[in-house]
Amino acid sequence: MALNPLKMSDWQIAEAAESRMIPFEKLGRGMGLDAAELIPMGRNLGKVDFARALARLKKAPVGKYVDVTAITPTPLGEGKSTTAIGLIQGLGHLGKTVSGAIRQPSGGPTHNIKGSAAGGGLSQCIPLAPFSIRLTGDIDSVTNAHNLAMVALTARMQHERNYDDERLARIGLKRLDIDPDRVDMRWAIDFCAQALRSITMGKGGRMDGVEMNSGFQISVSSEVMAILAVAKDLKDMRARMGKIVVARSRSGKEITTRDLEVDGAMTAWMVDALKPNLLQTIEGQPVFVHAGPFANIAVGQSSVIADRLGTRLCEYHVTESGFAADIGFEKFWNLKCRASGLKPNAAVIVATIRALKMHGGGPAVKPG
Repeated sequence: MALNPLKMSDWQIAEAAESRMIPFEKLGRGMGLDAAELIPMGRNLGKVDFARALARLKKAPVGKYVDVTAITPTPLGEGKSTTAIGLIQGLGHLGKTVSGAIRQPSGGPTHNIKGSAAGGGLSQCIPLAPFSIRLTGDIDSVTNAHNLAMVALTARMQHERNYDDERLARIGLKRLDIDPDRVDMRWAIDFCAQALRSITMGKGGRMDGVEMNSGFQISVSSEVMAILAVAKDLKDMRARMGKIVVARSRSGKEITTRDLEVDGAMTAWMVDALKPNLLQTIEGQPVFVHAGPFANIAVGQSSVIADRLGTRLCEYHVTESGFAADIGFEKFWNLKCRASGLKPNAAVIVATIRALKMHGGGPAVKPG
């Protein structure tokens, strides 16, 4: 079946292309991964044992590293992912070995106006439905790890209110004296649930928590997600996980996940999520889909691990920075590159007439 973007919707193009996808193991072996480094999760996608692969590839040459960024976008996005995937496919047509790395989309924009982030037309990452909804469960793991910290925090506050220092000492706890008015962390949910942004919790008796104001943040804004994007390996993730500040004491001291002794359990939730997901373009080039932090409220990058793998496996590796050059690319250069040790060989800037008009005082952009 011919793929015609003039007559077919994006989902129809993706559905037709998925009928002739390269099987996951063949895709991975074709880019230089060993069978033992591939973790199938279905026929057409899976994860990569990055630690095993990077140990084997530590002396391999580093390929060309390209970042795709953009003009300040409209609410609908300007096409960074579409451009990045088109560039990957174009390099493939030129006979180059090439891979990509893009972020996993959040359930918030996917089920809202913006939709998924798999590209569009003939420049898409597939399979589309798993890419757009849950994939291999990485965002679920981020949500659970984040909320585990909130459970530990609220349980600790309940214990400290209900018991004196002697009783706390008997159960192995030291009073942290957490101030309920200075809790920085909120609960996580991967939807745009405006009605849950501000809530009051802890209503009930002494075993129902401390009554205080709280709320929900979207999962991809969690510091856990940012850590997933910049961590180099499991040891690095474990160290970063213990530095998350969740609240302050009445004296102003920062209270961390390490203080709550929950950082190890949070890391355990993230062990599988740390392994990057491997998908493909509609033309069969490999694409890592890993991490999904927003750029306006977080680091806005796909993972350091995916880029380290891609640059060791291929002649060219293309990634993209979330949002625009004034946010995403700045964080790419100043944060992600410092964490990875990689330096880009080129940057591609996506600009649209639509965005230029809107930012120049033209009418607001509307879908449809």
